[in-house]
Amino acid sequence: MKINKLLLLTGLLLLGTIAFAHEFWLEPLKFWLRKNEKVRIDLMVGEDYRGEYSNGTKYKILKLDHYGNNQKQDIRSKVYGDSLSRIDISFATGGNHLIAFSNTSKFIELEASRFNEYLRTEGLDNVVKLRIQGNDTLKAGRELYQRCVKTLIQVDDEKDNSYAINTGMRLEIIPDKNPYAQKSTKPISFKILFDNKPLKDALVLAWHMVEGKTSHTTVRSDKNGEVTFPINPTGKWMISAVHMVTNSNTRHADWQSYWGSYTFGYY
Repeated sequence: MKINKLLLLTGLLLLGTIAFAHEFWLEPLKFWLRKNEKVRIDLMVGEDYRGEYSNGTKYKILKLDHYGNNQKQDIRSKVYGDSLSRIDISFATGGNHLIAFSNTSKFIELEASRFNEYLRTEGLDNVVKLRIQGNDTLKAGRELYQRCVKTLIQVDDEKDNSYAINTGMRLEIIPDKNPYAQKSTKPISFKILFDNKPLKDALVLAWHMVEGKTSHTTVRSDKNGEVTFPINPTGKWMISAVHMVTNSNTRHADWQSYWGSYTFGYY
């Protein structure tokens, strides 16, 4: 009986890992700064908006750009640390400052049942249907995955439109209004784009952490690629989504996924 309970618990933990193990985000130690105040930004991976430093030695950075004051700056040279997962940066001008990151794809292979469960958990119904149509549900999942992530920092009290910049990554998350203009809980819509086109029916999550406790809400994007969440100006937030397509070179992998996140916070 104890063994059966242990196996059940292990299975539940495994499902939890499948559900949330893939999130990747940029996390400033502070989101609200003064001019020329230095802040560290960590490249994080984990679950439930909790994680550890990403191992940057296992991929190459394709893009690490700072957008602010109507300018774009490549800041890849600022990455440091044993795992190449930290950035120190300061901003000389007030307003919104957007940091965008993408990397080279990494390969993963999961046995069939785990891959099928992962697809269902992440809401990748399009891939589930394709595997059923191709009689591939008993086939292992060979996948390349890439990150397309942003974080938004507020410097002093000035506001501008940097929060809404389309940075040209394959998967983009763009709010329809400035999160730092929030004075109380109000809805903010986020547009999800893939290859610069609205992504319909994507499973989008809004993660909210306050005083170490995380909650999340899930919504499917509409025909315009939009989702709306009530945003409370407390703690820290992450909006995340994933999209998967067939890989053009099936010798290397059958699928290519893109994982997006957009973080902002009120401290």
